[in-house]
Amino acid sequence: MSKRKCKFTEVLRAKYPCFTSGRDEFDAKCSICDCHVDVGNKGTTALERHVATEKHKKMIRAASSSSKVTNFFQPSTSLILKNTHAAEGTLAFHTIKHHQSYNSMECTASLTRKMFADSETAKNLKCGKTKTEAIVNQVVAPHTITTIIETLRNISCLSVATDASNHGADKLFPILIQYFNWTGNGIETKILDLQTLPNETSLSIANLINETLSTHQLTTKCVAFIGDNANVNFGGVNRNPGQNVFTRLKESLEKEHLIGVGCPAHIMHNSLRNGIELMKLDIESIILKIFNYFSVYTVRTEALKEFCNYVEINYQPLLRHSKTRWLSLFPCVERVLKLYPALKEYFLSQRSIPYLIKSFFENTTSEAYLWFTHSLMSIYQANLAKVEEEHNSVLEISKILQSVLHMLRNRRINNFLPLSVREHLRDNDEAESISNEFISVYKACEDYLMEWITPLEDFKGFEWMTLLKENENLKYDDLVSCIEFLRIRGVEIDDVKLHDQFCNLISFLKSKSNEDEAYFDLKLHEQWTIYFKSVKNIECFSELLKICEFYFCISAHNANVERVFSLINTQWSKERNRLSVQSVKSIILTQYNFTSHVM
Repeated sequence: MSKRKCKFTEVLRAKYPCFTSGRDEFDAKCSICDCHVDVGNKGTTALERHVATEKHKKMIRAASSSSKVTNFFQPSTSLILKNTHAAEGTLAFHTIKHHQSYNSMECTASLTRKMFADSETAKNLKCGKTKTEAIVNQVVAPHTITTIIETLRNISCLSVATDASNHGADKLFPILIQYFNWTGNGIETKILDLQTLPNETSLSIANLINETLSTHQLTTKCVAFIGDNANVNFGGVNRNPGQNVFTRLKESLEKEHLIGVGCPAHIMHNSLRNGIELMKLDIESIILKIFNYFSVYTVRTEALKEFCNYVEINYQPLLRHSKTRWLSLFPCVERVLKLYPALKEYFLSQRSIPYLIKSFFENTTSEAYLWFTHSLMSIYQANLAKVEEEHNSVLEISKILQSVLHMLRNRRINNFLPLSVREHLRDNDEAESISNEFISVYKACEDYLMEWITPLEDFKGFEWMTLLKENENLKYDDLVSCIEFLRIRGVEIDDVKLHDQFCNLISFLKSKSNEDEAYFDLKLHEQWTIYFKSVKNIECFSELLKICEFYFCISAHNANVERVFSLINTQWSKERNRLSVQSVKSIILTQYNFTSHVM
């Protein structure tokens, strides 16, 4: 008859805590010696014998005089560790938010440990420049994208925009999207990516946009492409099919009715240049020549100051005009006009000056050309700031451009010339021909502007959305063309629900007209956001929301991309030029996408 074996039971485990379960129920493992003891035959006696061995006693003495490796690490669930990680992430974000160098973190962490020596979190803070950069690249920047994608789950439409900027041999292309988030801030613009391309061909740009949207599964939501008016983007004013980004995106996204929006700031820029280039006197060259004459010569500048004192005008430095930003000519012309008497006296008193400058100041009609240029540019300058404001809708921009067009047309029809121009042309033999020349400039500016704003007429069906203040004139029939426009582009609207929701909207607007006039002074998208938030059930505005998500997702200009380029330039300065493209990308994603986050 076989003898029954002993087992390593819970009773034995409690009596001998240095032992744990072994390979089977008849086996025990000594955690101190890291060896196995068979208890099947002798049970407790086997454990007692092992504990009494010299080897076990030595291991106990060694263990008591040394620490375990695990003691040097915080458990992943440690509150101190979590607080430390949170503090390091906050410091990294603070560094980026306030445009500080990563090098500043070399002393920030050690200073924090000294200042808050009684804090366990501060004691564990180890966040130098390398770790801070890693946190931004691997944690904060990816989190901005995750947040955006999560927001877009409940949003049906977005537009995409891009442009190119050179940094040495690199061509940088930021990919921006715009959408309407009624639960957030209304119109929101975010950066999805920032990549370099080896060239600026339409194929490369279109592929980059398509790949970025596909990566985040956003291709079905994209309804519009926004870019400047270069041929590579749209193929000309008529948007002809061909080798351009717009056509390629239509094909790759499989969206025949994809909307293309050019930049109105570029349209105004080109309209003005198109007109002023018809003038016989090249004002742009004159302004550049005068600036360059004084820019690096202290002696000449000091002499000009003396002439300013002589003619009793206050000296102000001449301004530099950028050829790529043509509307920068306006403040330059304005400054030359303020200093004109002193400049004229100065140059005519010099023996040797550039011929172009000499002939300009000897010409009796030169000042008339300056005053006309200043008057014409003031139309554009006053409206340019409005055009480039953030979160303008397409029709708001269209109204601004139409107002510029209206002023140009009225000046042309009325043969208008400012009094300052007429005074300088009085009793001049060329007065009539110069006046006709100026009127032709109006016509050229007007024609160019009219041709390029034609595509914006497609959005006339949404005009009712901009008339919230004049709500007594709104009728449901105003929405019919809007519904048809959206249906063609795959956005189905339930007209029965829409009618009831429209009636509720009118009631809301009438109450605002009586109680809260300030409501109508807000941006258009803010007015709509407030309305949606005031309604308790989304079913009461579901169809209106579809329309708003489509309309407000379409960016009215490309100025947002230019703002990104400005952010990039602040990172790559003469003093800070060693950041990699990946690091700059992470910094820009953090700064731009988390604009509303306050530290």
